[in-house]
Amino acid sequence: MGMSKKMNVVTVWIAVILWMFLILSFSSDSADVSARKSGAVLDKVEPAIERVEENLKTQIIADGRLHFYVRKNAHMFNYFVLTTLIMLALRASGAKGARLYMAAWLLATAFSMTDEYYQTFIPGRSGEVRDVLVDNVGVVIGLMAGGLMGRKGANYAYTNQLANKASEGR
Repeated sequence: MGMSKKMNVVTVWIAVILWMFLILSFSSDSADVSARKSGAVLDKVEPAIERVEENLKTQIIADGRLHFYVRKNAHMFNYFVLTTLIMLALRASGAKGARLYMAAWLLATAFSMTDEYYQTFIPGRSGEVRDVLVDNVGVVIGLMAGGLMGRKGANYAYTNQLANKASEGR
């Protein structure tokens, strides 16, 4: 393995670890702080949803449920990114095929479970099996995104290989 490839592997794994720390930093917030943060997001999202509902003359989200959806979407997004990074790191480390997907799923799900357990030690927070399931929606989307990125990378490498062969034949 060349030096630049080793640096690439290390860099991607550092990105995975940094994203895990980011998730843990959110999980370290007390219930009050967490509610304030998601409330700030809600303040931005709610007027847009209300305008859409007004224009469509229908209710998209039941009263009081928007806060729930904002929080659960944050879970999905965080684990989508984490899983995509894990896929990149595993691929850079040489993992392929079904083992790549299984390892990425296991790592992301194990981290999700550990994170939910960690939250049981934070004032006002609890660990929820439902949140692990919501996280896994993001994990599955991350697996699909990581798979597509791998295909695109494989297609790119194949195209470059064909271009190199064509230029050698001239």
